[in-house]
Amino acid sequence: MHLALWLLLAACSPSDLPEDADAGTRPGTASPTTQNPGGAAQAPAGGGSSPAADLEDITRDFNDLLAALGVPGAQVAVVRDEQLVYLRSFGLADLFQNIPVNDNSLIRIGGISKPLTLMAISRLAGQGRLHPDDRVFGPGGILGTRYGQRPYEPLEMQITVRHLLEHRAGFTDNPIDIMFDDPALSQADLIARVMDERSLAFEPGTGYQYSNFGYCLLGRVIEAVSGKPYEQFVFEEILAPMGITDMQVSRDGKGQRVVGEVDYYTTWETPYPLNVTRMDSHGGWLGTAYDLARLAAQSDGGGRFPDLLSPDEGLDYLGSGIWNHNGALPGTIALLRVSRSLSYVVLMNRGDANYPEVIQVVANFMNGKTLNRTQWPQVDYFRQL
Repeated sequence: MHLALWLLLAACSPSDLPEDADAGTRPGTASPTTQNPGGAAQAPAGGGSSPAADLEDITRDFNDLLAALGVPGAQVAVVRDEQLVYLRSFGLADLFQNIPVNDNSLIRIGGISKPLTLMAISRLAGQGRLHPDDRVFGPGGILGTRYGQRPYEPLEMQITVRHLLEHRAGFTDNPIDIMFDDPALSQADLIARVMDERSLAFEPGTGYQYSNFGYCLLGRVIEAVSGKPYEQFVFEEILAPMGITDMQVSRDGKGQRVVGEVDYYTTWETPYPLNVTRMDSHGGWLGTAYDLARLAAQSDGGGRFPDLLSPDEGLDYLGSGIWNHNGALPGTIALLRVSRSLSYVVLMNRGDANYPEVIQVVANFMNGKTLNRTQWPQVDYFRQL
């Protein structure tokens, strides 16, 4: 596997790798050009439609790519001009029972959970129920003093919602990412541990540190402001209005998988002792490529599908309509690229410690197959399914 992966990397154009397991384009760096996940900006896809055009080269070559990477199963969706022009499932959802992946198979999406949380915060801000510059902790803060021992450190009480959204609150993964620590701890106890035992690495707003924990806190902000459980609010206010009905937060343990969920494969940490439910708002969601294709088509600034959020309502990178995010957990790799001209989704049920290189290879494959393509089939699976 390692030799095949090296050969694939050597054949791809050089570019920066994702920063960590849940990193995509650094929030706030999207530009008016179409972004290449993990690489340089590209011109928007051009070309026209043709009834005779097909995308079977994607199917053929993606099968070869999965074999080279040792990935059991995957889903791929491609959206062009807000039409779903490609939707395919590959390989096996369960190797032991020889169950194939289908278009309804649910797969963990890891860090692509964060855009859902960002959309929910944007919705609350648009409703006037919070402001991005509202403080999070301390007297008068959204979360007040409900977590850990008081008094809080002065810097902790400077943290705002915006700092959490932009990964600028000052939380650090030193010595480890706290969200992967001690799966026996409840979410509330884990937050309390951080507040009591970890000082901020820098003054809020003065630096950048990608933080799963920061997005965990945003889930609690959503609950405090809305008065609803995080998953319920996101489903009712974000997913259901987009026509997405199957997405949900993952449950823990192999025996707790929901109906239709794939099995996960890895040589990294075993995927099932992870407390993924605790990761809800930063990495806990399950979905399909079709689900995320619908999300892309309704958050890209185009007009065929009305966007859920107006450009003025979408916070941080959502306002541009051009963004991407990746996700990785043991047993999972996920890619989502969004623009009004060309979006794509890839979900896979294998994720190892070399996830940055695999994400890079898959992104380069998808970019090569889509961004400069000149002929597209006249089809829209959004209307047919």
